[in-house]
Amino acid sequence: MKKNVRLLLLMLFGVAFAMCTNPESGSGETKFNKKSELFSLTANGRSQFVEHFKTYHYANFEMEGEIKIEITSTEDITKCVVSPWVKGIESVINGKTATFTLPSAGWYLIEINETEHLAILVDKKEENVPRLSDNNVVDVRKFAQHDDELVQTEALQRAINETAAAGQILYFPAGVHRTGTLTIPSNSQIYMARGAMVIASENRDDFPSDGNRQESDGINQTTHSGEFMTFSRLILIEGENIRIWGRGTFDGTGTTLRAQGKPANLIRMRNAKNVLVEGVILRDPAAWNTHILYSEDIIIRGVKVLNDFTLANTDGFDPDASKNVLIENSFAYCNDDNIAIKTTNNLDLLRDIENIVVRNCVFYTRKSSLKVGTETKGAVMRNILFEDIDVIGSDRALALYANDGALFEDIRWVNIRVEQNVHDSQRRAIQFRISNRYGKSNIRNLLIKDVVFYEEFPNTSDISGLDENHTIEGIVFDNITKAGKRVKSLEDFPIRINEFVKDIQFR
Repeated sequence: MKKNVRLLLLMLFGVAFAMCTNPESGSGETKFNKKSELFSLTANGRSQFVEHFKTYHYANFEMEGEIKIEITSTEDITKCVVSPWVKGIESVINGKTATFTLPSAGWYLIEINETEHLAILVDKKEENVPRLSDNNVVDVRKFAQHDDELVQTEALQRAINETAAAGQILYFPAGVHRTGTLTIPSNSQIYMARGAMVIASENRDDFPSDGNRQESDGINQTTHSGEFMTFSRLILIEGENIRIWGRGTFDGTGTTLRAQGKPANLIRMRNAKNVLVEGVILRDPAAWNTHILYSEDIIIRGVKVLNDFTLANTDGFDPDASKNVLIENSFAYCNDDNIAIKTTNNLDLLRDIENIVVRNCVFYTRKSSLKVGTETKGAVMRNILFEDIDVIGSDRALALYANDGALFEDIRWVNIRVEQNVHDSQRRAIQFRISNRYGKSNIRNLLIKDVVFYEEFPNTSDISGLDENHTIEGIVFDNITKAGKRVKSLEDFPIRINEFVKDIQFR
């Protein structure tokens, strides 16, 4: 009898362990994943978990090929618009249900009844997934247990340090780990299985600032200087040859920490080199989500950024005094800028920025989507490419803000599709501007090519130089369409320019 009981317990443990390590598990309601009370969803007939996150909803799953989606609402559906519009996806509405077919895996934002957003984030099939049975793979639970409440910063840091030193992969299976700031050293390999969650502590003291520097330490305080806004974060990547990947989630508990006056980044790369962050969900930062500071040879691929749409300063990606940065195939839903390429002088780390590529992404923001600036304290910001991007919503789609000096040159927006205007302060499709806050700039050699603005923005676009010695010069508009019409001149857009803007061409 005892032998049978023991066997049964072993079998039950084995099933539970398999559930925790299965990359398809972990999708369900927990303390940190609130099930949507409005929507349910099936994909090719399979039910998928829909989470109500902050002010919107999302479903994240893995599937290949065409995907028939059925959304069921608790209320009648009168309108269902599927973005990106370029894919031409039409929905069929029947009472409380809407159905449509996605052509493939990718990032989609659904607007329902003009009041609700549901993001459908479909990952491609993972390849070369590490297994706990592999010799070079270490289960994080050898160091720290799954626990919703217990903050285990020291144990998790030890796990990261030891596996990095040994050249091993640190594997996070489905389950929750609470922590304060974690530092990711050289040669780290961290895999996050679907359902794995690394969640920031709710105590601001678990996120010390660099050198006890004073941050912009106010509740919902906004600042115009990234130099001083934040010196703290959940994840600090500081080293070389680092890989973080998988389908799990890093959660910054940002809304809670910001209410305590703690503007911590979710991820900061600082003086890092040869880093890959791939596939994971990065959500709820207290300030900028991913700050790439004084780093080089950085790849961010297939990442899903989910910020609190009501929380100030929550940018998506901020390359800062960095070079050779690639951000691709990613999704970002932000209160503040989706992309802001800048030089802030944070921690006195300042140099020119160059060779930044952002491509094949889907973005939504209350502020600027594809932006260079506002902090521009380095000497040169050059060779920046935004390519093949769907801007589903923004206050300003294309933006340059040269406030602190610096030469901007060779900046390109190519194959960009801009959908709706989000009501905020400017409501302009394009705004390029030189100001004199801490220095005077020049901007030259801009290319805006194969760009579609599906709708009119309420306010006139604006391109403004500063004075006769600090100008914006050399702008090419090539194959631009606005509200279904080809743009052949400034008047067709329209764009207001001042006398310090020179050499504008339309092709």
